[in-house]
Amino acid sequence: MTARWRGEGRQHQGARPYQEDSWALKELADGTLLAVVADGMGGHAGGAVASKLVVEAVVKTVEGGGGLAEALQAANSAVGRGSAGKSELTGMGSTLVAATLKGEEVHWISVGDSPLYLASRGKLSRLNADHSMAPQIDSLVKRGMMAPEVAANHPGRHTLRDAVMGQAITLIDEGRRQLDADVQLLMCSDGVHTLDDGEIAAHAAKPVVGLIEAVLARQSPHQDNITVIKLERLA
Repeated sequence: MTARWRGEGRQHQGARPYQEDSWALKELADGTLLAVVADGMGGHAGGAVASKLVVEAVVKTVEGGGGLAEALQAANSAVGRGSAGKSELTGMGSTLVAATLKGEEVHWISVGDSPLYLASRGKLSRLNADHSMAPQIDSLVKRGMMAPEVAANHPGRHTLRDAVMGQAITLIDEGRRQLDADVQLLMCSDGVHTLDDGEIAAHAAKPVVGLIEAVLARQSPHQDNITVIKLERLA
């Protein structure tokens, strides 16, 4: 029997006075489960608009029979059209991580730094690439060129190397993976990184609200918006 999937999503604005994340979770007519998270940037108005346009374009394209690569291009075009001639939206953009699950396989596409995690047996691994400066900064630590505490608090750590902005996209991560039965996938905005991987993994099998509450319990004065979608097989 073909495996079927279920999902649960929640978000919180954190310590921000506004919400720039958008997300969607849709079951398609053929039983495929589509999940999308977009983390907007470009100020309150711009970020919120961009992430909404990205999610809407991805859902519309995939529901219409398009693939994830086509959905990304549709999202990029939507952001470009949305900002055209509007000075208050100039420079707006968004990350994107989208995945479809059918049978034993997940297929994903992403731009930016919003993570897609695989949680299994209490351990966490990231499936998609991180298109922020964090990997480059961490490589300096491994080479002994930067202290770990300096890297962890580096002001450029979360700077994006690419995003969905209506322009040519140079960094796109796309992949497929066969999945075991007892795994969870966590699709998040980067607000979840207030916790380390072990702490995120500890909440993977629990309701999503627990992970978000754990992030908020840290009471970070600069806590970013948090969005989490959990995906797991139906029993």
